[in-house]
Amino acid sequence: MLTLAYVFFLSCASVPGDATTTSLASGAASTSVRRTPVVEVVQRAGASVVNISTEVAVSSNPFSRWGQDGALDFFGQRKPRAQQSLGSGVIIDASGLVLTNEHVIQRAANITITLADRRRFDADVVGADPTFDVAVLKIRDGAGRVQAEGLALPVATFGTSTDIMIGETVVAIGNPFGLANTVTTGVVSALHRSIEAEDKSYEDFIQTDAAINPGNSGGALLNLEGRLIGINTAIYSGGTGIGFAIPVDKAKAVVDEVLRYGEVRPAFTGIMLDHKKLESARVARVIPGSPAELAGVLTNDEIVDVSGIEVDNARAYRLLERSFVPGQRVRLTAVRGGKKTRLELVVKELSAKMAATIGRSRLGLSVTEKGGRLVITGVRAGSHAASLGIRKGDLLLSIGGRRLARLEHFEAIAPALYDAEAVSVIIGRLGRAYYVTLELDSAL
Repeated sequence: MLTLAYVFFLSCASVPGDATTTSLASGAASTSVRRTPVVEVVQRAGASVVNISTEVAVSSNPFSRWGQDGALDFFGQRKPRAQQSLGSGVIIDASGLVLTNEHVIQRAANITITLADRRRFDADVVGADPTFDVAVLKIRDGAGRVQAEGLALPVATFGTSTDIMIGETVVAIGNPFGLANTVTTGVVSALHRSIEAEDKSYEDFIQTDAAINPGNSGGALLNLEGRLIGINTAIYSGGTGIGFAIPVDKAKAVVDEVLRYGEVRPAFTGIMLDHKKLESARVARVIPGSPAELAGVLTNDEIVDVSGIEVDNARAYRLLERSFVPGQRVRLTAVRGGKKTRLELVVKELSAKMAATIGRSRLGLSVTEKGGRLVITGVRAGSHAASLGIRKGDLLLSIGGRRLARLEHFEAIAPALYDAEAVSVIIGRLGRAYYVTLELDSAL
């Protein structure tokens, strides 16, 4: 067994004259040189970053052999296993609100918050939205009360993500691999990054080369003023030195939605694009009374930029629009008559009624209920449905794998057609069923 001994030597020799004063002055100067902007950021904001541990109950496989998948309880029932998950969070309000990623607390049965000073608290989920990967927690005090007043919690200071400069130094603080309050530094490598994760697409991320590892998710990305400019979210598994953070302005907008509604309401701009124009984002129609109309967007405008993010085609714009939050101000650059026009719109909430109206119209079919079935009463001329040969009198048996028998079934699925590109449809004719993929129209 190898034992490592650490021996520290302290010189206590007395020197006559002003040598002691000179030594102290030298030490002060040294400390001043060492107190870099990064050190000041950590001292100013580091305490607001917390460790989040969750207990996730995992049910056992009832078909596995006894003893291989958990133990049996007193009544012979198999007990669920508990898995531990670690992540990070940032205290954003003295009342005990903690901002983190949704994937950090996903399926959590119990959540524990540990502060930098080692205080531990239980926490509840106030609200979360998986689309934006943002969650808001609330710290409980030692007595189990929801209110955390009097706990003297350290709170992060919000910055803004509107003036982030590529190349500027940033500081990431989190808990990689459970190593509490780990500090890494780097620079902003790029802005407005899009990333794919599993079956989802996330838009408008900050890319940084500050080391971000498992457990950093939900932690703070800070500028040299010690202000929160992003929430560390993802790492690129294909290489090192590539991490991503949610811009703080987007995170704040999501927090406001989550605190008020428990989730982020769907966004509505009123811009309908021409999906047949694959090489551009051309406006096919502007919905009357919509934010787009109020902002001055016109039919045939070609959108080329959204709040500093270049747009090449309709799909790129749709992905960005899905990341919008009601109340968000969006800057558009459109080419109109060969010249660039800059516009600003305020995103509104997409109501279920509006989504259903648009969804029904984009399908290009009118239906009525008759004899326990849906009968097509009209096919809009020029629609994809018309080009496929669907006609009046056909039966609409299924949309997107959902069987349709009553008009209420059709009304229930219509809102989901609002921003879909295509949908599978089963048409009945003369006792036979035909499966087709129906492209949804851009124009209403």
